[in-house]
Amino acid sequence: MKRDANLRLFQSRDKSWVTYGGLVQAMRKVRADDCEVLLIHTDLSFGLPNRELKRKELMEILYDAICELGVDTLVFPTFTFSYGNREDYDVRNTKCKMGMLNEYARKREDAVRSEDPLMSVCVIGSHKELAQISGNKSLGEGSFFDRFHQTPNARIMFLGAELAQCHTHMHYVEEKLRVPYRYDLEFQGHIIDKDGNIREDKHILYVKYRDVAPCVPPSFEKELIDQGLFLKQKLGDSFVSCFTESAAYDKAVEWLTGDVNCFLAEPYDSKPLVKEYSYGNVTTVQ
Repeated sequence: MKRDANLRLFQSRDKSWVTYGGLVQAMRKVRADDCEVLLIHTDLSFGLPNRELKRKELMEILYDAICELGVDTLVFPTFTFSYGNREDYDVRNTKCKMGMLNEYARKREDAVRSEDPLMSVCVIGSHKELAQISGNKSLGEGSFFDRFHQTPNARIMFLGAELAQCHTHMHYVEEKLRVPYRYDLEFQGHIIDKDGNIREDKHILYVKYRDVAPCVPPSFEKELIDQGLFLKQKLGDSFVSCFTESAAYDKAVEWLTGDVNCFLAEPYDSKPLVKEYSYGNVTTVQ
């Protein structure tokens, strides 16, 4: 549904307004519309939401703005890390931990959600096969990220989110390269599928050793921007940014093969590699 371009959405700290038209324009400026499949990380940090809009109404408007891009297939992370929280995973009912817009997308009737009890996604559009994962790895072969990597003309957009905090795709690259500061950890639980059937399940996540401290340096993003690979547009109190999946993958591979410690606060072998995982209150890849 097309909206009034002047519709006010967020008021930034300087009291200016982020409008519907301004949001659509910012997404187009970073070429989020130039793809077949768009993976969207969200953090609605553009300013204070317009008080005249109810929460659900605002989510509908933001979704409509994304749809104006005309991209064939939209993908929203709906991660739950259910097994990491000692919970079963219900495809239809388990809420995601990725924000209000992602939860809105998950609950849409035209969304198909993957049966990944740790890092599910919902897919809206033609390429619903992206939700049909295989195997038991959330980041490895057969995972959504593996399918996404093999999809031509795919992009990743950060809608108010920052690359350093939300670039989950990087963990897929780490698993592909089998970096020495992470290891496979098997989780157990139950999956309740869309038809209500329950089955026992084991799933593997490539987690970090206990004392490893991840840290994406600002120079990584700067290099991407300087090389024209990562487009970033100021919007209100935050940004909209985007790059292709291939650029994201290739640049991460380049950095990791050049220095395996490039995305860590200190060398991975500066402390003993202890396999210890903290269950409960898990919201990100540990």
